[in-house]
Amino acid sequence: MSIDFNVVLLHDKMVDRRGTLVTTSLTLIDVHDIARSCMTFSSHAYVAHPSPAMRKLAHIMKSYWENGFGAEYNPHRRTALMNLDIASSLDEVIHKIDLRTGKLPKLIATSAHQSPNRVTFSELRQKLESGDPYLMMLGTGWGMSDELLARADYFLEPVLGPGDYNHLSVRSACAIMLDRLMGRR
Repeated sequence: MSIDFNVVLLHDKMVDRRGTLVTTSLTLIDVHDIARSCMTFSSHAYVAHPSPAMRKLAHIMKSYWENGFGAEYNPHRRTALMNLDIASSLDEVIHKIDLRTGKLPKLIATSAHQSPNRVTFSELRQKLESGDPYLMMLGTGWGMSDELLARADYFLEPVLGPGDYNHLSVRSACAIMLDRLMGRR
């Protein structure tokens, strides 16, 4: 049975360092690297941003690697970015997955902060074999709002190093999480 695993990079309903609800800016290197990680681990990548200007920027970058000089220069990036969809919201991404699979995806929240009732990587890895589609939500800024976190079916344990410092880039955390969930064992 194949696993239908999806990743969305969210920008709306994030919090800033003071806990204020914000919409964060699109960072092209995050979009690019998350698409490459998702392609490596047979997952589908989405980026969701409410701003038409930010979505246009993502489309321009995607088009460069799919059709222009970039497609000829680096076909591996072309392949990865063809695996990326751009949407305006989490709900639009959920709708796209539902249309493709005929099922609503199980939502997985992520956060660098520790809290109770987290599913471990090994527990979630076993759940992925159910045949249901899954959507791992990645936050930007200082993380997702409580509203977004409350929508999740599962809350994944954080990626932790040996010390107290825990502030990975979202693209690095995504690659680690994908390896732990989808990598060969």
